[in-house]
Amino acid sequence: MEEKKTGNAPGGEKRDGRETVVYRDGRYMLGEKDGAPCVIAGGTAYRLSCHPYEPCLYITDETGGLTAVHNAFDPAVVLAAFARGETVSSITGFEYDAQDFCRMVEYAAGRLDLQIDEAEKVFGGRAKRKNPPPERKKEKENPPRGEREEDPRPENGRIAEDERFAAALRDYPDAEIDFCLVKTDGALRGYGAHRSALALACRSLFFDGEEAVWDYDLGRAEAKPIGTDALFAPADPAGPLNYRRAFLDPPHGNAYTAADFERVNDALFPNGREELEVYEWTTDWSEYFDEGHEWWGALCFTVCDKTLDRFAVILASATD
Repeated sequence: MEEKKTGNAPGGEKRDGRETVVYRDGRYMLGEKDGAPCVIAGGTAYRLSCHPYEPCLYITDETGGLTAVHNAFDPAVVLAAFARGETVSSITGFEYDAQDFCRMVEYAAGRLDLQIDEAEKVFGGRAKRKNPPPERKKEKENPPRGEREEDPRPENGRIAEDERFAAALRDYPDAEIDFCLVKTDGALRGYGAHRSALALACRSLFFDGEEAVWDYDLGRAEAKPIGTDALFAPADPAGPLNYRRAFLDPPHGNAYTAADFERVNDALFPNGREELEVYEWTTDWSEYFDEGHEWWGALCFTVCDKTLDRFAVILASATD
């Protein structure tokens, strides 16, 4: 993370042994009170906590009203970073200093349940990422598809492993498709659950440690539900890129057959396709898709397998 002073000396200031102040200005105080992370905005106190398995920030107001901001922050990690004079970045790529974080909390409080990109509307049209993009993209084939190293971030608890699927995928190294398996979140349904799964997949696929290998702005991503027939539709060489054609007809060709495509998907969806819920996403929100936009095409799907309580996030983008 880029170092940036936040308004108080690193380490914060302690008062009465019960209050730690990490940041203070004319409107906001950010720190800990009685051992709990909190923001005070215009005299109103908000206690902060997080879900132990999902990157979900809980904001509790003085009346006990609770707001959940999904795909947000662990407040203890945020406070520690600000105390060191650093900034933090959200899953959408927006970089926060301490005042930004306080503004987001104040804006989100009382809205009950929202995604981090909705909370970030408080910043208006400000650019999402203040750091320069990485100098070059990481090669997609390194690490091999389906064999990514364990992700140390807290949300990795929802990234799923499936050795049967990984073994099937290893037989097709020339497939220009990226997959990420994500466990469902029992608190979310429908569109919100699919967006949460896509956000976690981005954190797994688009990052190398804490460095983004592809910039993205998930707040711009839009989706529509489609049927399974559309997902597995025949490959039309003259039509737009779809899932089957992405597997069978990459820019540099391969010798894969329809039977190979079925084998991979039988491993991915071992209980059949009757209980699949599919969303198709736009592809104008990440530089991951830029190469595909040159001519071959790009695609992004989230597929919830209700029989397995997991999502398959499917992305493709390539050029010659």
